[in-house]
Amino acid sequence: MFALYVTMGLCQRHLEINRQKAYNGLRLRAEPSQVGSKPAVGRLWHWESTFEALRNRDFRWLWVGRLASSATFEMSGVAQGWLVYQLTGSGLALGWVGSGWSISTLLFSLYGGVLCDRVEKRDVLLWTRAAMGLNSLLIALLISFRAIRLWHLAASSLFTGVMFSFLMPAQQAIIAELVDRRTLLNAVALDAIGMGLMGIFCASLAGAMIETIGVEGVYYAMAAFYAVALFSLSKLRRTGRGYPSTNSVWCDAWEGLRYLWHSPSLLAVMGLALVRVLFAMPYRTLMPKYAEEVLGFQAMGLGLLMAAPGLGATFGSLAVAAMGDLRGKGKLFLSSGMVMGLALLLFATVRSQAFIFPALIVVGAAGNICMVTNTTLLQANALAQVRGRVMSIYLMLWGLTPLGTLPAGAIADRLGVPWVVGAQGLIVMLIFSSLFLLRPEVRSLE
Repeated sequence: MFALYVTMGLCQRHLEINRQKAYNGLRLRAEPSQVGSKPAVGRLWHWESTFEALRNRDFRWLWVGRLASSATFEMSGVAQGWLVYQLTGSGLALGWVGSGWSISTLLFSLYGGVLCDRVEKRDVLLWTRAAMGLNSLLIALLISFRAIRLWHLAASSLFTGVMFSFLMPAQQAIIAELVDRRTLLNAVALDAIGMGLMGIFCASLAGAMIETIGVEGVYYAMAAFYAVALFSLSKLRRTGRGYPSTNSVWCDAWEGLRYLWHSPSLLAVMGLALVRVLFAMPYRTLMPKYAEEVLGFQAMGLGLLMAAPGLGATFGSLAVAAMGDLRGKGKLFLSSGMVMGLALLLFATVRSQAFIFPALIVVGAAGNICMVTNTTLLQANALAQVRGRVMSIYLMLWGLTPLGTLPAGAIADRLGVPWVVGAQGLIVMLIFSSLFLLRPEVRSLE
């Protein structure tokens, strides 16, 4: 503890010495979107500019790599969930294994953000993707030799979290370096479209592969997708946008936290991101239990259930991309959060199979619009010098996922998945509605 206080004191002293140059300057520009902002009006649909960001050569290569890596994420969600449930039959095990990456993310995200601000982001993307590809290959070999154990999956989840701590700040921050501010919303939406497309095809593909060639085939396919992502990322040109620092890692991390603390609107946006993590995401972890116990689905049915939100996410992202440089991004962010909570509530309470898939599509659409606008607001309103750290804090919130998934899994084992998901949907809807009514400065963000 004494060493911690000494370190914090040294950081504080260094920051105060540079206060006029660094801290006050950051504070004055903490919320630039509200300076001279225009009312949210008018232009909604611009289909001719839906793919505008793809005219940028480097963003195209980044997007292709993002497609491949998103495929691995969706396939991993189905394969790991199916494998854990086959090994244990426990909703709680689904929760704690699925949240293993979150623990690593929570511990290492700030460090990853500092590194992201200091070095070339392209290199960070290459090295982390290579390591994650080797991880998938190792799990595939363990399954092939019938040596897979639950702790292997837990360790793989933890390792993935460490890699995500460095990968995601770089992945998010580099978009703002490749495109201009006017195209940023379109670029983030196209990034989400790629994730949605992979959610549609790769989740259902993983389910089909499990039933035909076995779960090890899914992990071999993931390793191949990582190889595609590496090739695509190798085509990116260096941006030369690193910001070397002589400060310690912890001083720079502390500076990023102070910057966010003195930006009230950004802090509110970050808080709503935490609401999404804790209450709007656990339903995916519980889907294997819901599919088998409530609907009686096997692996193919689980893949279709996991694909439905991906279909909705694609529609939602296409709509946002077609809006161009939309005014009223803050309002769209809050409204989509309300719709997402309502759709989760309806999904949990209406048991008709004919209604479940449309409800999940709405959850995916509203959730992706919420995520796209959330990410855009953070990137557009954070200074370039601290953008990596801001996005790492955003990622760090995902490290708190166990606070949502573990209680949800335990309660689901007792009361059932519908009760848990319904309560979480109601909480999300109420919180987003409250901020829409009570925080006009968030509504006015651009």
